[in-house]
Amino acid sequence: MFFLIKIFHMDFSPDLMVILIPAVIPISLTVVSIIIELLNKKIPLTSPSWVLWAVIAPILFGLWAGGYFLLGWLTDPARAALLPPEVARFDPFIPFDPDFVFLYLAVYPLFLLPFFYCKSNSTLARLAIGYFAMLTVSYVIFAIWPVQFPRPPEASGQTYFANWALNIVYGQDPPWNCLPSTHCAVAMLSALSIAETNRKMGTWAVLTALSIALSTVYTKQHYIVDALSGITIAVSTYFLMQWMWRSPQKMPKMAQEIIRSMQD
Repeated sequence: MFFLIKIFHMDFSPDLMVILIPAVIPISLTVVSIIIELLNKKIPLTSPSWVLWAVIAPILFGLWAGGYFLLGWLTDPARAALLPPEVARFDPFIPFDPDFVFLYLAVYPLFLLPFFYCKSNSTLARLAIGYFAMLTVSYVIFAIWPVQFPRPPEASGQTYFANWALNIVYGQDPPWNCLPSTHCAVAMLSALSIAETNRKMGTWAVLTALSIALSTVYTKQHYIVDALSGITIAVSTYFLMQWMWRSPQKMPKMAQEIIRSMQD
């Protein structure tokens, strides 16, 4: 959608695309993908843990989205502060481009993609714990120091569909809870987890996560430092979880038992 609008200058009716993008297109592509993989015998017909992860994935998604919007609702706007000019000195050089909203929204399927793609329980366990730890740290920071971005009151670009989509984001998303960007953090942690399963797919996922980070500054949802801090916390969380899994003997006894029970 981003490239059709940005490169080919196409526009679309929101009334039609609001049905195609969230439902018809993803479901159709998923069915085709599953059929191809089954025909190639690349995935098992049954998985002993799919029920567990089918429950955990929506819970984690709810923790991310629900916690973010709850904190946004509870935060007093008077407490939300702008970043000092010396920290945000490069942000004015980034042009405002509503077309990037379609990369921005790609974070939602990317957040859940590892639960469909990764076959290792260890990988998914590290991802789940990492999501929880990373979001908890972010929410504590939001509560202590809510950072606000002075975004435009309304999206105004070349395509109606992009303006329409970004104005919905603006209407639902409070302009604080910026630092660190959980948008960038969850996208990068998901991408790194996918890379564990398949390097080629992981490369695509990491590039997608970086494009999502880029979109957060072009849509004026985040400062540059927000995006960088989100990526940093995700990479740090990923390698911390890897270290914990490789060295469970260095963890408290209860943590050792949890890690060993989750290892493949």
